[in-house]
Amino acid sequence: MKRSLVLIVSFILLLSAAAVACSQRPPLPEQRAPAGGQTEPASSAKAAWEQEWERTLAAARKEGSVTFNSGSGYTAEWRRAFSEAFSQKYSITVDFVVGPTGDTIARLVKEQQNKVYNADVTMMSSGYVRVLEDLLQPFEPALILPEVTDRRNWWRGEYTWLDPDRKTMFAFREAVVPTWVINTDLVKPGELKSWNDLLEPKWKGRLLLNDPTLSGAGQQNMTILAYRIKDWDYIRALLRQEPDVQRDNNLMMQWVARAKYPFVISPRNAVVYEFMQAGAPLAYVTPAEGTYTSVGDGIIGLLQHSPHPNAARVFINFFLSKEGQTIFARNNGYQSLRVDVPTDFLEQATVRQPGGKYFSTLDRDYLENDLRLREEVVKLFQAYLKK
Repeated sequence: MKRSLVLIVSFILLLSAAAVACSQRPPLPEQRAPAGGQTEPASSAKAAWEQEWERTLAAARKEGSVTFNSGSGYTAEWRRAFSEAFSQKYSITVDFVVGPTGDTIARLVKEQQNKVYNADVTMMSSGYVRVLEDLLQPFEPALILPEVTDRRNWWRGEYTWLDPDRKTMFAFREAVVPTWVINTDLVKPGELKSWNDLLEPKWKGRLLLNDPTLSGAGQQNMTILAYRIKDWDYIRALLRQEPDVQRDNNLMMQWVARAKYPFVISPRNAVVYEFMQAGAPLAYVTPAEGTYTSVGDGIIGLLQHSPHPNAARVFINFFLSKEGQTIFARNNGYQSLRVDVPTDFLEQATVRQPGGKYFSTLDRDYLENDLRLREEVVKLFQAYLKK
């Protein structure tokens, strides 16, 4: 009996010692569930592009604004719509500097030579490739959003570049250029079919032509007419028809809409689009010889020494997104090089069609001869205008 009692007391003392030892161990860390009661996924790290976008956007908002050189041929409605959408989305202001492409480029060159850096992003045309190549920075590293960097979203499945090195001059549109715009009350259907029709005596003194001495649609149309569609003899024959050469696209479209002239050659499409939207009796006509597709001044670039480098990156990513390109196309009438941008609101004569007879101004041989062709066109028309 005494032996059993001793064993019981010993067992009780052993349990007490174990309890004391357990009470002296440090507590286990508290396990807290994430907010909402959900278990946190194993890999919560953001994609590299997302991290870069967030850093760029935060820095851009501190910069507050971006300065963008826009061609004067694009509509004020586009600038308003784009600026509102961009500012609401990112809380960054767009400062538009609007002017003729030639004047804008001359100003940029002068500013950069004097180390004055006001602009971040600029539009340009193919005629200024050599002038601007030393003023621009590499463009592709600034592209961040997957919908912009995914080549499948772009025509031909690739980016379209204008500079030979394919680094700095990014084309965002390549539209079909309808050669003539007629007043449907004055020109009968089928009355104008070929460039040869313009040489008929009845059209002498009645031709209205967008000035080819200036960089733009008029000049480019004449270079292609001489280079590919017809020849220099045809240009001289056209001048013998005594065309009225004008520079003001708004004025030319007013004259055609009000029946002062039956049609105009090579008008600026954005201006035609505005008049058509307003209900003017106008229609596009493409000659039987075909027409061309052109990026025109639908080229964008990032300037070196940009005063708002992060805001500039945000700007070009939004501008080249589906939303940004849809705003541009809807308000200017030009088809985007993005294949997912709708075209139902565009005049179908300006939309690339399967099997269409088009000459591309991106033809490398044409680009190599572009400057020489422009100089010849300018000489011919300057001589004509002096008379």
